[in-house]
Amino acid sequence: MLTAVLTILPFLLFSLVGFGAARFFFYSHAQKKRLREHGTAGEATILRMERTSMKINRSYVYDFLLEFEVPGLPTYRRQHRSRAHDWKAFILEPGVRLKVKIDPNDPQRFVVLGPVNQQRPQSIQALVAAATGFTEARTVAPADPVKALKDLQSMLDNELITQDEYAQKKAEILSRL
Repeated sequence: MLTAVLTILPFLLFSLVGFGAARFFFYSHAQKKRLREHGTAGEATILRMERTSMKINRSYVYDFLLEFEVPGLPTYRRQHRSRAHDWKAFILEPGVRLKVKIDPNDPQRFVVLGPVNQQRPQSIQALVAAATGFTEARTVAPADPVKALKDLQSMLDNELITQDEYAQKKAEILSRL
């Protein structure tokens, strides 16, 4: 009898720990989902961002100091430790504003939905230019002038450029022929 219990005991302990871990992760995911659906919308601004030496799945963990602005609540600050990867923002640095959902019962609990403004650069050249301090990105001219002219025409049709800019760029493309 005792040997039967001792042979089953490690299996029972392992199962108990496994079910406990699964319950924790399921409960955590359910809480975040509930907060995304029913939380109070607000904004958070990153005031400070410091990288720690800790990594989770090859992504560094950061210490953030956030300032929250939520309707109906006074502005408050909170420190938070998280991976920047989890926040679905292309660029994270002090000063970036984030859309958040706050738990109405506990303002210290929040979920980041993403940045307030679209951050994705138009091209890798724009990203490099922004990182090196240039005001304008240097763009690489397309190899096909016909495609370049079609792209230029579609930009004019969508009112992304003026008629003068269109004429100037068209002359530049035709001069490369």
